[in-house]
Amino acid sequence: MKLTFNIIFISGTVRYLRLAAASLLGESGYNYRLVANGLDREEQRLLQDFCDTSPRLEYFSYPGKGIMDHGSMLNILFAREDSDYFCMADSDIFAADPFEEELEKHLPECDVFSSCLPISMKPDTLLRGFSGRCLQTPAGLPLAPTYFSVYRTELFRRIIQETKVGFEVYHPARFLPESISGLGLGDDVLQSRRLDTAKLLNVLAHGYGARFRHVELPNLIHIGGISGARKSWRYRLKDKSLDILQRPFVLDDTYLESEIRRRSRHRKSGSPTDAATEAENIRSRALRTPLSTYFSRYFEHLFDGTTEPRFELTDDRLQQTIGRFTRLIQDLYRMKATLR
Repeated sequence: MKLTFNIIFISGTVRYLRLAAASLLGESGYNYRLVANGLDREEQRLLQDFCDTSPRLEYFSYPGKGIMDHGSMLNILFAREDSDYFCMADSDIFAADPFEEELEKHLPECDVFSSCLPISMKPDTLLRGFSGRCLQTPAGLPLAPTYFSVYRTELFRRIIQETKVGFEVYHPARFLPESISGLGLGDDVLQSRRLDTAKLLNVLAHGYGARFRHVELPNLIHIGGISGARKSWRYRLKDKSLDILQRPFVLDDTYLESEIRRRSRHRKSGSPTDAATEAENIRSRALRTPLSTYFSRYFEHLFDGTTEPRFELTDDRLQQTIGRFTRLIQDLYRMKATLR
């Protein structure tokens, strides 16, 4: 099947995350459009030079100043799409082995396919809401995260044209397009503070009979949080102090427990099931930035010879995932010496 995945790169990530694109290229026969979003000249050159290494890589840069928000960039890319499927993948998704066959067996049976929850989340986690990680609305309608997605182009071109809603973020209390005022959106949508990238489009697609499917593809691994990460002053201060003291970043149980306690202060009460789901939600959110920091530090260690970070969490699932992922990154780095 001929598919072209759009991968958006932002400033500070190109040097390292070319390895991710290289892994996808090596483990599939698909094409990849590498999109420069707010890159300086040096990173644009790095991305262009990398695209020149394969006829299955295409470079795209939309003229503009600064970083464009993710949803608006997806709207631009969708408008340019002339194939049957519109495909996207985050720049920090790596392929450990071939994944084409597993992906393509699902595509005839759905109009939106999604995959690749970040490694901070358990693969079977099903969150309800309108944040990027949510797989269902509070009322139970399926949603598609935009980490790794394949949309049937013709159907969604019709939906976008008729509703005037695209992949952008919406804040219902502040603005919703007049074109959807008579579509009978539920209170869960109208009373939401924020509808993340593509979530409103997903909700409207159900009115057109769109079929959704989310499956975690076992040979794809998504770090999560490296692209577009906005660290708090606490993390920036910690990073700076580690650099000054030349100490390794250490992700251990004490670190994680302190993050969970901080995020649990405003935890909402609810039924035992809701409480268990919320606890897992808090834990995965607490892991997101530390895990992205760990891998950022690991890339710096490989490319620049800085102090190697240490992963010391006693979580068996994460230990296996991190071990597999670290070996994959090491192998890619050794094989792709031209990317250094």
